Amino acid sequence: MQGREQDSVEDLGAWLKELNSRDRVSEIAEAWMQDDPKWRAQELAYDALEANGLEEALYLAGEAQKLDPECTDAQRLMVDLLPTSPENRLHLMREVVATAERNLGESFEQDAGHFWLKVSTRPYMRAAQHLGELLAGAGQFDEAAAIFDRMLDLNPKDNQGMRFPLLCMYLATGNPEGAVSVLSRFPGQEGFIALFAWGRTMERFLSGNLVEAEAALERARRVNPFVEKYVLGAKPPDHGVDYYRPGDESEAEFCGWELRSALMNHPDFRQWVRSHRP
Repeated sequence: MQGREQDSVEDLGAWLKELNSRDRVSEIAEAWMQDDPKWRAQELAYDALEANGLEEALYLAGEAQKLDPECTDAQRLMVDLLPTSPENRLHLMREVVATAERNLGESFEQDAGHFWLKVSTRPYMRAAQHLGELLAGAGQFDEAAAIFDRMLDLNPKDNQGMRFPLLCMYLATGNPEGAVSVLSRFPGQEGFIALFAWGRTMERFLSGNLVEAEAALERARRVNPFVEKYVLGAKPPDHGVDYYRPGDESEAEFCGWELRSALMNHPDFRQWVRSHRP
């Protein structure tokens, strides 16, 4: 609108309608954003995340940081790809998350409960997930659980699936109360999500309520019977899966991978399941 003569409300409305009908509003907005170094840096960071090789990814992330030194996705990618010690990688990721949180500022108050729906919060959420995964990989389950739990507060719909590793961390550390807190956030999901169904079974077992654990075991078998061979150790999971179908073998492998630490830490649960085979 800059540079236009004073228009009546009617003329202004007609002009905007004409622009919109020719999709000129999108073109003007796109041109304006391309002049914004932060926007261009984020676009380069997206390209880096989808790059075919290490060299290309590092180059694009570096170019993004030249435009915006605090581009969260570019920083996160650099920390992930550059060779360093596990301890230093954790230290650097903590700095990335702290910087991203500081840059969001008032969004933590204004957008809490709606994170991820607002695109500007997603780089922070991806960085927080990355930090939580690094902490879990280092065996620092309490700190990782605190991060994932906060992410659920910020984004209760859990677009990133943080409820799954959080549930398994509580089970691995023998914290059935924490497991109940996760399950209660998503009521009814244990009726069709295998990890929740088998997680409820282990939670009831760890709580000492064996009667309810037996009932939960029967329900879990109905939700996905393939999980049992992973629980019993008859088929150890090779790695996690990116995609799976509910009730399928692929979902069972996902469950086996996510539950591996919990099963390792509680061999008595495995023995109990074996003793209750039909």
